[in-house]
Amino acid sequence: MLLLLHASLPGLTTPPTKNWIPFLRRPLYLDETYAADVGFDPLKFVEREGPWWELAGAATAHRRVAWMREAEIKHSRIAMLAAAGWPLSELYHGPLAGAAGLPFGLDPTQGRAPSLLNGNLAESAPLLVLAVLFASYLECRTLDQVHGLTATGRTLRAGQPVELTYSPGDLGFDPLSLYDFWGRLMPPLVEARAAVDDEYRLDWLVYHRRVMEAAEIKNGRLAMLAITGFAFQEALWGVPVVDQTPILFTPLP
Repeated sequence: MLLLLHASLPGLTTPPTKNWIPFLRRPLYLDETYAADVGFDPLKFVEREGPWWELAGAATAHRRVAWMREAEIKHSRIAMLAAAGWPLSELYHGPLAGAAGLPFGLDPTQGRAPSLLNGNLAESAPLLVLAVLFASYLECRTLDQVHGLTATGRTLRAGQPVELTYSPGDLGFDPLSLYDFWGRLMPPLVEARAAVDDEYRLDWLVYHRRVMEAAEIKNGRLAMLAITGFAFQEALWGVPVVDQTPILFTPLP
């Protein structure tokens, strides 16, 4: 029976990722260690020497790639929050301020969200200071969560085998267990085999966690482009982005 299950289940090997431009050679240091690695480093930032690598303690290419992935995922998360918060602030600041009996705070920017290019950031200075302090606190708490210092390997936790891996940007915060969402949705044949094969169960969970990591970083990259577009659109046209393309931000009639 186990042989039949083994033959009927698809392999869990991650398929090779295509290069971002097919005819360009993939740098050797981009070896698909991390999710959503498409071989994109056209300016060869990893190979550029500078004092910043000494400060980061990244002397080798692998450490540098890990350091840059840490920066990318953290910027991605901020960008995803900003890409949602920017249009929401323009859509609902007025109604919420009116309901609370407060003045309309976007008058200085003609209804646009405060930003470096739109101005009016001084009004948000206390909140920005708190955000910087909170981010600094998180950075200090996770100084050992870097390539080469994080514990890896397989161990037991609450009697269940678990896989400890280095994951860039892992702050230990996943209250809804979203990283393991797809891993928990096992088809009947997979669930049957996982019940008797701990090795297969771990491989299944690790594979689908990587799928979620790829989804997070890809959405983050899109959000970084989007928030940059919001900022320049509003600076150039002087109109809130929700009014420039209302079909994207308001319900259809």
